[in-house]
Amino acid sequence: MIKQGLLLTGALMVTAVSADTTLVYNNGKGIESSVMHLSDGVMKVISNEGGQQSEVIYHAGQGSFTVVMHDEKKYMTFGPKEIEQLSDISAMVDKMLDKQLANMPESQRAQARVMMEGMIKNQMPKQAPVPEYNKTSESRTINGYSCDVVEKTSKGKSTDDFCVSDYGDLGVSSEEYAAIKAMMKVAEKMASQFGVDTSMNFEQIGEVLPVQYDMNGVKASLVNVSHDDLGKQMFQVPAGYEKQSIPSMGM
Repeated sequence: MIKQGLLLTGALMVTAVSADTTLVYNNGKGIESSVMHLSDGVMKVISNEGGQQSEVIYHAGQGSFTVVMHDEKKYMTFGPKEIEQLSDISAMVDKMLDKQLANMPESQRAQARVMMEGMIKNQMPKQAPVPEYNKTSESRTINGYSCDVVEKTSKGKSTDDFCVSDYGDLGVSSEEYAAIKAMMKVAEKMASQFGVDTSMNFEQIGEVLPVQYDMNGVKASLVNVSHDDLGKQMFQVPAGYEKQSIPSMGM
């Protein structure tokens, strides 16, 4: 009897560890704002902001993002190479100019390059500084989830407000959080290049996830955490969708 009990306990522990996780966030009007599906080393984020649905799948092992466009039944995949290029706007501009000026006489190339580089960079968004996160002494309870208030600042000014909890307290496994952590780092790096920071990289204050956030005018709160098995199909592009080539980084 004791042996059977130990076996049952072990089975339950394995089930708990291997279970997937889904976090659902609602906006201030109680409408579903975003959903985060997590499994070992992979995550899918579905956003319903602005009346439009967007879907991104991130594979930590491959270091790749897949953007799924359901309306068009198409998708694009950005691997490490494309992500690195998008994370360095200056390098993208240099590559583009090299291509456009390749056939110009060397005596004219330098002057043309300075003029064109100035025109392009004047039209591009200014690079945003890397934000800082500071945990305050305030705590909240949101929909039954306890969390600590975190202030996000940029250039010394408060920009966004978060309330966070340790990922384990929300039932997220270390393998699942590893994918979130990797994605957060990439998102912060890319956001700084394009001048609009929508990142949530909490690495400065610990391994945490948002229970509530007010970011760029978008407010949402965690309303449900579940651990149903999601299956591999959840993280795959639907059958019949056309793969769209990524626009040339040099163009």
